[in-house]
Amino acid sequence: MGWIRRYFYFWVVLVAVFTAAAATHITLAITYSELWPVWAALALLVVAGGCARAAVKARP
Repeated sequence: MGWIRRYFYFWVVLVAVFTAAAATHITLAITYSELWPVWAALALLVVAGGCARAAVKARP
């Protein structure tokens, strides 16, 4: 078993952290009417999606 398959809960926590960070950036974008938090949020959601795929592969 590889490293990705071993740590299911680690990947789940990372998904939660990156999704919460993306939500914070979206809130900043709405509050301050700036565009850079939207791009940061999209990048964070891509990372969260990758972590979610790893969690699906690692689920017990």
